[in-house]
Amino acid sequence: METKVLKIKDLNENLKFFIESSNNFKNINIKGEIANLTYNKSGHIYFSLKDNEAKIDCAIWKSNAQKFINLNPQEGTEVIASGSLSFYKPTGKLTFTIVNVKLDGIGELSIIYDKRYNELKQKGWFDNEIKKNIPKIPKNIGIVTAESGDAVRDLITTAKRRYPPVNIYLFPSSVQGETAANDIANKIMKANRFHKKLDLLIVGRGGGSYEDLWTFNEMAVLEAIYKSNIPIISAVGHEPDVTLADYVADLRVSTPTAAGERAAPEKTNLIQALNNKLKELGNVLSNKINIEKNKILNFENEQKKVLINKILFMDKELSNLDNYLNESLIRKFQMAKTSLNNHINNVRFLFKHNFDKTKNYLIATNEGWNKKLLENYNLLKNTIFQLDEKLDLLNPLKPLEHGFAILKQDEKIIKSVTSINKQNNIEAILIDGKINLKVEN
Repeated sequence: METKVLKIKDLNENLKFFIESSNNFKNINIKGEIANLTYNKSGHIYFSLKDNEAKIDCAIWKSNAQKFINLNPQEGTEVIASGSLSFYKPTGKLTFTIVNVKLDGIGELSIIYDKRYNELKQKGWFDNEIKKNIPKIPKNIGIVTAESGDAVRDLITTAKRRYPPVNIYLFPSSVQGETAANDIANKIMKANRFHKKLDLLIVGRGGGSYEDLWTFNEMAVLEAIYKSNIPIISAVGHEPDVTLADYVADLRVSTPTAAGERAAPEKTNLIQALNNKLKELGNVLSNKINIEKNKILNFENEQKKVLINKILFMDKELSNLDNYLNESLIRKFQMAKTSLNNHINNVRFLFKHNFDKTKNYLIATNEGWNKKLLENYNLLKNTIFQLDEKLDLLNPLKPLEHGFAILKQDEKIIKSVTSINKQNNIEAILIDGKINLKVEN
């Protein structure tokens, strides 16, 4: 029997049908290391996935590319890819078409952590300049953590032992799981709205694995800490564990117990510090009093010297002034008396001379002024009469005395029949009144 010879085209068509129609090659997950990573200008992404024994070519179309880009994978990054096999008939190439990618295990979280760390650092969320001061003696402390467990018990016990008067308010929250991040964020916001003014807020939990502590790397928690008006101490896990919440918070401590020690001052240390401050203040006040006392004594001695010198100087000046005034007053009185007598005599002479001269002048000019005034009066009278006649001639109502009339329509004087509106009446103004006229033709 002769063996059938297939064309390459037919073979590839059979392979394509077999591979792409089989459920065994649809919606499968494969794990491997990225190699030959290429970002195409079209928006598609091409690379290979390999392990120690084999490799396969992969493609991510533009519609699914952003998910991959967000992970920021590099050459050698291990991923778990979900997709289906496809076969390209013209070249006989087998490709794993990927619709979703996630990093393998902790590696994925680590990449997200690094990316988020760099973004927040760039925004300035970690800057010391924006961090709020932790109060030295807080009156009211809020705690956001799990309601039960060693963390909350150790924290409250430590704070109360160190500083018994402190008031502690618990805002219980889940600290692990899918809803934990939003729960913690809501409790931080609730603490900021609390009816008691909180001086300090502690956010934390006990130790756990990297995945267990991941809640404190979520953006919901970080934003709530960043926007809080209350200073926040972050107390997550144990000494080696550092979450992004530790960087955003105003202060980071290694454990919840350490948070209680940092938040509440030791009573004996507080008393000792207060005594030291009082002693220091007493020394400062004593030094200031001595300095001011010496200043007052020095000032008093200087003022005494100045006052004595001024008294001696004024006494001498008064004596000189007394002698000067006695001599000066007598001399000035004699001079003033002589000057006044001379002035009186001059005034008498000028008055008599000017009076006689003025009298003769008025008698001589009186007749001339009377004549001039009469002439001006007659001239003014004639001018007024002439102006009155001109005004009378210019009066627009003057022609009405002879039987004429003024015609108006729409408050305007009619100067021509062409300007008449047949629809409106005409007003005729006569010497003794007005009449309305209807236009017919």
